[in-house]
Parts: sequence; structure tokens; C-alpha cells
Amino acid sequence: MFIRPKKPTPLAHVRYSMEDLGYKIDSADGRVRSIATNETFDYDAIGDKKQAHDMYQKLAAAASRAMLDYLADELQMEAIAVPSSNEPHCHVYATRQALHKEKLVVIVVGNGNLAGIWGWNVLVKQGANEGTAIQYIKDCQAQGAGVLVLNPNMNIVAPDGVAETYNSFIGPSTPIRGSETAEEHVGYIWSQLLRDAPVKSIAFITYNTAGIAIVDVLKYDYKRFVEKTACVAFIDSTHTLYELGEGALAWLKRGAQQWETTADADAMDVSTDRVGCSAVLVENTTEFREMTPALCKDSVVEYVLAYLDRGPIPNAAEFGPGWMAADSLPSDKSDEKSDNLTEPDNIEVIQTTQQVQDDGYIGWE
Repeated sequence: MFIRPKKPTPLAHVRYSMEDLGYKIDSADGRVRSIATNETFDYDAIGDKKQAHDMYQKLAAAASRAMLDYLADELQMEAIAVPSSNEPHCHVYATRQALHKEKLVVIVVGNGNLAGIWGWNVLVKQGANEGTAIQYIKDCQAQGAGVLVLNPNMNIVAPDGVAETYNSFIGPSTPIRGSETAEEHVGYIWSQLLRDAPVKSIAFITYNTAGIAIVDVLKYDYKRFVEKTACVAFIDSTHTLYELGEGALAWLKRGAQQWETTADADAMDVSTDRVGCSAVLVENTTEFREMTPALCKDSVVEYVLAYLDRGPIPNAAEFGPGWMAADSLPSDKSDEKSDNLTEPDNIEVIQTTQQVQDDGYIGWE
């Protein structure tokens, strides 16, 4: 006879601030530092491994939420309630008048992280400049583009009304309409905020699993997506080409590029067939794979800004089986930047010597 175990009672959920933990994010260099000593967080300096891990986890959660405040307070980005402030919601973050600019950069992070955070481990150990999209936002904004930062992993709301991720909260919760999953969040933002906005040229910067959501939008709303989107910059994307039509495959070949982590700059065996577009190898010799977005930032921003200037590919909605032939490629604007745009099948290498110190969517019609 089996004895049914009692359902565990969830522990009270405590949200620590950086100050509660005795730490701060240094405004000068973005590093997580002790308030008392100004030293950076050192996992190994805490003798007891359990205590070290516990502090690491608490700091990760506190620093991640602190960065959301940074987006709103320091970068003066508007926190837009999704789906609305009158019901359970999360926020996406937009620079001033972002959805009314001619050019817009949309940043989507990968699995588990809050808006604009590439990796909470890098944020805690290396700082905000490397662990978040802050430098991407500043660079794109400086060139006149609007920036919208999505929040795909805040899918639920706790009983006290605060949005949470599935990784950060255990207990009764309410799903956020339209953001029940990361893919649905991206689809909802596309259908409700982006596709009918007056923006003329959109570029997506996606990290890791976020690429899956963007390819889903390309798949399910192909015509409107290619009429609005200039390019997609994939960073270590895990998307596949499964069930993509010939038009979508042709568009990826011309309108997207992958930046892919390698530990060896001489390892030139990256396959462009898996992701359907040209690839750039990013040498990352650090202990964090999540450092890659910081290491390739200049290359990604340069690519995105050039393609935003070009704009969406003319007549891309009419792409067919013969489009991949060189003589059938749509003509781009004949300016200098367009002439230098990366063509399909190019593989470049970005090297670094930096050292580390220690399927369906709501609202789609």
C-alpha cells in the first residue's frame, strides 16, 4: 500500500533588496559591491559553501530587480504594463517615444532572466555592464533609435500582486494574460504593440531561447513581420528551422545573423544550416557563456544600426522558391552602408582577451 505524501506548504516568499543583503550596485562601474567594504562579491571568500550559495542566489534575485529599477529610474525608460495595469501584469521597458520613432531596437533575453539581463550570474560576479543590456540600450539610443526591452520570463503574479518568474516563486500564483509563456509574451507584444505601431524599421536582438519566440513570429505572421522588420540579431540562439516555409527561410538568409560562442578562435566548424543565416564566431574564454552578449556588443550594434538604416527588405512578402538566386535578390538602397552589409554564409571571428575575475499567441488575428 502506497502512502500519499502530504503536499508541502510553500515557505513565505521574501524579496530581499540589495541594501537588505549589505550590497549595492556601484554607479561608476556597475559592479556588485559590499556597502561596508566596497569590495566586489567574492563567492569563494565565504567559507561555508551552503551560505555562499544562499547569498549568491539572494543577490541574483535582488540585483535583477534592482536593474529593473535602473531601467526606469536611471535610463528613464517607460514601464509599460502588459497586458494592462488593471489586471495581473508584468512590464516591458521603452525609451522615450520609442514606439513612435522611425527606427526601433527590440531586446529579448533568454530563459529565466528578467528584462534586459543576459545572465544573473554575470551580473553578480562581473557587473551590470557585462551582465545586462544596458550598454546596448545606450549605444542604440545614442544613434537615434528607440529601444524596447521585453520581459518574457515574468509569467505569473504572486498573491501580493508582484510579477514573478516560474523560477523565482513557489506557491499559488496567477498567470499573466498573454504572457503565460515566454513565447506567448513575445507574440503578444508583437501583435499588440509592434506590428501596428508607426515605427517603420524594427531590429530584434535576441539571446539564447528568445530566438525561438522570434522565429515563431516569423513563422505565424510572416507577411506583416517582414514588412516591418529590418533584421534579427541572434546571439547563441537555440531556434530551429522546423516547419518554416520557403519565404521565411529566404528571409532569414538575407535578414538575420547569428553570433555564436566558441572557446577556440580557430574552430571554424560552425554550421549556418542549423540557424538558417550567416554566423559570427565569438571567442569567449571566460567561465561564463553568458558573457558572450557583452563580448560581441559592438559587432551586434553595428549590424543592427546598418540594417535599420536599410529598412525592411522591399517586397519580402512575395519571396518564393527562386528568391535565393543571386539575380533575384531585391535591390537595397545604394548607399555606402548597404554596400557593406554582411551577405549570407559569411563567417567572421570576434576575439577577446578579456579575463573573468573570480505555438499559438493571444491577440493574433
